Amino acid sequence: MGYERNQLNTANGKTNMVLTVIIPAAGKGSRLGLPYSKEVMKIDGENSLIDNVFLLFKNHNRDKIRFVIIINENKTDIVSYLSKYKKSHNICFCYQNPSYPEYTGAIKSAYSLFGENNIVILPDTIIKIDYDLYDKAISSLTKNSFFFLYKKEKSIEMLKTKGCLRVINGKVKLYEDKPHNVNDYNGFWCSFAFKKHAFMDSIEFMEKSTLKKELTLPKEIKKTPLYDSIAHEVEDYIDLGTWSEIKKYTKSFL
Repeated sequence: MGYERNQLNTANGKTNMVLTVIIPAAGKGSRLGLPYSKEVMKIDGENSLIDNVFLLFKNHNRDKIRFVIIINENKTDIVSYLSKYKKSHNICFCYQNPSYPEYTGAIKSAYSLFGENNIVILPDTIIKIDYDLYDKAISSLTKNSFFFLYKKEKSIEMLKTKGCLRVINGKVKLYEDKPHNVNDYNGFWCSFAFKKHAFMDSIEFMEKSTLKKELTLPKEIKKTPLYDSIAHEVEDYIDLGTWSEIKKYTKSFL
């Protein structure tokens, strides 16, 4: 029962806020063509792709962090691989509901496992930040029900491939996934965090954009927790979902 609570009591009597880290790892990884899950591919001789998510929280244990990983039936090697963290973290797995498409559907499939404070991090990416992500998330979610980590971006070609944001004075004013017209956007999201009660309104809007359903912008975003949510900038964001990006990244270790 204690596992489901958003707060856990530590041995010294102090109470810590628990952050649930949601990792959607149910994609087929067809772009890489690997005979195993791309998330367990070694990229620096020591760590696999999915380890980079755990490294973001290396200073925190199961009293503060728990992980929820969404997989499909062909990716059970992730379960075996992550057993190395079983002493330090609470980890649970669920399958993506086949009726729920895209990464948004994977996240929705884990709804029953959400805590009060949640953050979504993609397992084939590397986020570089100069702050403690747990502290930043808990502090931000104490004040707001939703926030993004984002990277500023000017490249038109890059923005056309990302979940784009218009950020003004640290607040989100516009969101669109892979927009054709990128002139209204100045960055893209790298991660997002939310209170459980804010999830459905947020993800339904994001899903409409991902599935290219008709949206009236900016009118509709103003009805969601995304509008005027905080956007925390990251130092760098590396998407390792393609061989070209993997080769570029691994060259730094040679």
